[in-house]
Amino acid sequence: MNAPAGRSAAAPPVERWLEEHSDAVALLFVLLGLLARLRAADAPFFQPDEVLHLRIASAATLADTYRESLTNAHPPLFYVLLRGWRRVAHSDWALRLLPAAFGTAFLWSAWRWAAGTLGRACGLITLACLAFLPSVVVVSAELRGYALLLWAIGSALWALEEAFAARSIRMLWLFTALSAIALATHYSAFLFLAAAGAYAAVRLAFERPPRRFLLAWVAGQALLGALAVFFYATHIAHLRGSPLEQEVQGTWLQEAFLRQGQGAAAFLARRTLSLFQYFFSTKAGGAVALVLFLCGIAILAARRRPVAILLAVPFALAAAGGLLAVYPYGGTRHDVDLAIFAYSGAGFALARLTGERLWAAVAVAAALVVSGFLVSG
Repeated sequence: MNAPAGRSAAAPPVERWLEEHSDAVALLFVLLGLLARLRAADAPFFQPDEVLHLRIASAATLADTYRESLTNAHPPLFYVLLRGWRRVAHSDWALRLLPAAFGTAFLWSAWRWAAGTLGRACGLITLACLAFLPSVVVVSAELRGYALLLWAIGSALWALEEAFAARSIRMLWLFTALSAIALATHYSAFLFLAAAGAYAAVRLAFERPPRRFLLAWVAGQALLGALAVFFYATHIAHLRGSPLEQEVQGTWLQEAFLRQGQGAAAFLARRTLSLFQYFFSTKAGGAVALVLFLCGIAILAARRRPVAILLAVPFALAAAGGLLAVYPYGGTRHDVDLAIFAYSGAGFALARLTGERLWAAVAVAAALVVSGFLVSG
């Protein structure tokens, strides 16, 4: 991640310092993000969903934990990990250290991916948003599987990029393993898997890597497909039309599904804006960020960079889920897996507007962080 020598020589001192120490600045953001998560974990009581997760993880046997997980809408992996963690963590705060640890590890993997793929200025903006904005901080400190999901997605993105850069089959298998962890944690991972598959397919078609690399990719996709079929047959199919689904769609998440008599275009516009307001904490910030995100996608697409697919497809699929009433779409934690794509897309546009200057990226990131905390308190 070293900057070109010519640019470094002509840059102001603060810019040269940031270019030489960008990893150190990122590490500082990660450490401060950890403090934010530890503070958020010190909540006075468990939310009802956290109580439910703890109850499932506290079943008499591991097999009972798995059977209990089938009554809820999420795969079993986080319950299994929580089952082991509760043996050594005996306070509410200590229990929340598990998601806080995954949420913090996610920050570093997100930095490595965003900086390596979209540039260090974008990487710092993305990292600052993920580290401090309340939407991600809160879910990273709750006794739910979202922090584990985010870590798996962020790490898988980094592994996939490294695999293509080095034509590394080992990193390709690491990507497959991390993607499997994401899928076994939360079903919103289907969006990521589809986007990563489309992104990789385009790169494979244009870059024509060695045959061994292509075969490893196909084998990994087959394994992930088999895992997806297993979860669908044993769990997801039984949730369709169930009382749980009817309760979700008829009560607290009813606005996140297209209802009869609503216009599809109006629904998409309203819920997309709601999603960006959720990510950026304010109505004005969300609206500006949505415009920046769309500009970032447009710039990447105009340059024929496949990463535009990776950023856009998850939103398209999430929107389709809301239209088809199969998954909630909009300003809800159920879509927090889209945060890394929203922040990096908007961050890329911001980085372009500021000439890829790291000092400007840090200043913009600081402004976003302050605005988020002023609203969240």
